[in-house]
Amino acid sequence: MRLIGLLLTFLCVSQILLAQQTRISGRVTDASTGELLPFVRVVFQDSKIGTETDTLGNYVLESYYATDSIQFFMAGYRIVTLAVQKDQVQIMNVKMVERIDEIDEVFIRPPDEFPSTTLHKKVIANKPINNREKLGSYGYELYNKIQIDLNNIGDKFTERDLVKRLDLVLDYLDSADGGETYLPVILSENISQFNFKNNPKKRKEVVSATRITGVENLQLNQFLGEMYLDFNIYDNYIVLFNKAFVSPVANFARTYYRFYLEDSTFIDNQWCYKLRFTPKRTGDMTFEGEMWIHDTTYAVKNIKASISPWANINYVQALYLEHHFDQVEKEVWMLTEEKMIIDLKITKKTEVYGFYGRKYTSRRNFEINTAHTDDFYKSDNTVEFEEGAKTRDDAYWAAHRHVPLSDQEEGIDQMTDSLNNDPFFKFLKNATYMASTGYYPLGKIEIGSIHSLIAVNPVEKFRTGLAIRTSNAFSRRFEIGGKLYYGFGDERFKYGAIIRYNITPKKRGLWTNYYNYDIEQLGLSPTAASVGSTFSSLLRTGPLDKLTFVSKVGSNLEKDVGKDVILFGGVEWKEYTALGLANYERYNTDGLLERVSKIQTAEITARFRWAKDEEFLAGSFDRTSIRSKYPVFSLQGIFGVKGVFGSDYNYQKVEFSMEHIRTVGVLGRLRYQIVGGYIFGTVAYPFLKVHEGSQSYWLYTNSFNRLSFFEFISDRYVGALVEQHWEGLLFDRIPLIKKLQWRLVTTGRMTYGAISNRHQEAMLLPEFTKKFGDTPYVELAVGIENIFKVGRIDLVWRATHLTPNISPLGVRARWAFNF
Repeated sequence: MRLIGLLLTFLCVSQILLAQQTRISGRVTDASTGELLPFVRVVFQDSKIGTETDTLGNYVLESYYATDSIQFFMAGYRIVTLAVQKDQVQIMNVKMVERIDEIDEVFIRPPDEFPSTTLHKKVIANKPINNREKLGSYGYELYNKIQIDLNNIGDKFTERDLVKRLDLVLDYLDSADGGETYLPVILSENISQFNFKNNPKKRKEVVSATRITGVENLQLNQFLGEMYLDFNIYDNYIVLFNKAFVSPVANFARTYYRFYLEDSTFIDNQWCYKLRFTPKRTGDMTFEGEMWIHDTTYAVKNIKASISPWANINYVQALYLEHHFDQVEKEVWMLTEEKMIIDLKITKKTEVYGFYGRKYTSRRNFEINTAHTDDFYKSDNTVEFEEGAKTRDDAYWAAHRHVPLSDQEEGIDQMTDSLNNDPFFKFLKNATYMASTGYYPLGKIEIGSIHSLIAVNPVEKFRTGLAIRTSNAFSRRFEIGGKLYYGFGDERFKYGAIIRYNITPKKRGLWTNYYNYDIEQLGLSPTAASVGSTFSSLLRTGPLDKLTFVSKVGSNLEKDVGKDVILFGGVEWKEYTALGLANYERYNTDGLLERVSKIQTAEITARFRWAKDEEFLAGSFDRTSIRSKYPVFSLQGIFGVKGVFGSDYNYQKVEFSMEHIRTVGVLGRLRYQIVGGYIFGTVAYPFLKVHEGSQSYWLYTNSFNRLSFFEFISDRYVGALVEQHWEGLLFDRIPLIKKLQWRLVTTGRMTYGAISNRHQEAMLLPEFTKKFGDTPYVELAVGIENIFKVGRIDLVWRATHLTPNISPLGVRARWAFNF
């Protein structure tokens, strides 16, 4: 049975591989005499793919580049043309008839189209054949090198006080090709084996060596592999910095580009044509450059391109790329070498320092259509690391890297070690860290947070305090943190503590234990600034008169499982005390209305999250999703248990959500989301679905910006969001606005729900809460983003459930650093 299984597997694999090529064989004879005809030219029509019959008149023609017809040529005989079934094995025996020539009148006319158009059409026609995705499988050894350089230094750089205090950097200055001085500061290298399989698509990458010089506290190694730094020139769109650029090899490229046939020559003993391309219009996300096309297969041999100077992309002042392709086997073209240079500055004419990003990639030792079993591709990680991959010595790197390092690249390690010992450099690094995290490092601890140093609200009036946590210098697996704040209005201390431990560092398993005793705003988006935030205190549109004092303690575990799944499980006990208008009232057993001072609950939470090919930018404890091109699905259950340390309610919550962010070509970037939930049991309204609102001029992207807190409460609900970032599609065609590089964004958001009367037994709903009735709550918005490269202003329209004497329109704003 095992032998039969192997035989069936071999036959299936053979079928897949043969289906990629067209194979025609047969014998050619004289139609009158039956004589075998040697040296007959056999070619696919309108191509240069062909062969000749042997001395016995036999021929075999096999190619990925088959056309729909095959032709037979021989002097003194009529041309024979036969139809071909592509991707099939066929036998064609041909009888050729002698030709009696009669010379007809010859007309010479100009061609119907430019030679460049004809050539580009043939490139497009052969895209499916030349694209590596045609192969049943492939693999190669990959070497990636990424270097980050400080640029825009200027002639007076060495005279500045900062440089004089860090004079050791002068030994490492280098010059770019244009004469501009730059300072190499970060270097990363990566060697891996990459394998890909079609039908079904599977991929695997195993890193054999990796290192990063000059970067601390960021696990960037997995982003240096093929999975995250690769794009295909044969795709219609090339996505760079979340922007979709039209490829010069797109099916519709001639709508966006002009092509010019300029030269022809041998490259690597292969005859090629030079095709230059320039954008037809300003405002389009396009490239300009040149590519060399192989004259037989019409594959791209080389391409050199830069993004158009008007491309609406922030901070990237220039981007240049080169791709070099080779036939690693007959009629199999693969990308073998790749270069990219990115110039990052705030503006073109700024005197502020910027960065060069340089990427070099080399591929070699190709395996084409080498079958591997499904078990070969099974892995719990998108990228795997060999034992010792992060600790390879210099001798290993010297023997295995594809190209040697320059003197400056070799010296980056020594320079950064020296800088890290300089007190002034340490201060600059710590100040930058504080600006991004809110905490200032002091050895094995960090003190903060500048984001919540002071705050103002109706209960506390004025609030201030500090937080402290251990740093990575203390441990990269174990973190202890605490906070202490004081409100001068209520004259009460608020405090909290947290302990986090990564129990499985190779595959993240973060165990968190916490206690918190503080004021919260229920119905606030999880991504919104907290009540104690300094920033949120300055932008409120209304008073925070429905606050809640929350005391809670809990423990949870977040565990990555496989490549795409994150499991979350936790327990939490909490006690709510109403502050302000959000009172807790109910009828007692005697039918009398009574006010409840506090309510308690104990909850068990379980969450399943699935995101195909999602990766993260991760520190030791916190991480940020880089997003996946696939939707993210989440299913969560929360179970309230009565009688645990005085908890009051039995209930069950179930919620499903799906979110997807994807580029949609020239239309920009689309984000859409759906959510639905149901709550079983009987429970007080603070533990139901309090629909997320906002009482701030700050624009929140995950809540309703014209909805007040506690305005709607539900025990069954649905919601949806559609947000379209049009990038520069519209504004880049308006002359004056085009220079500002503003971008249009439109948003539609809705929610609908209902609440059962049974919950009134547990607690009465507050008077300021509304019911949906038959009408969902809807918000629509139109906005301008990329104002001064960071700002966004939206005009938000509350389309339903209008409040008398209150305008349905509101202006909201936010800032964010985006490309």
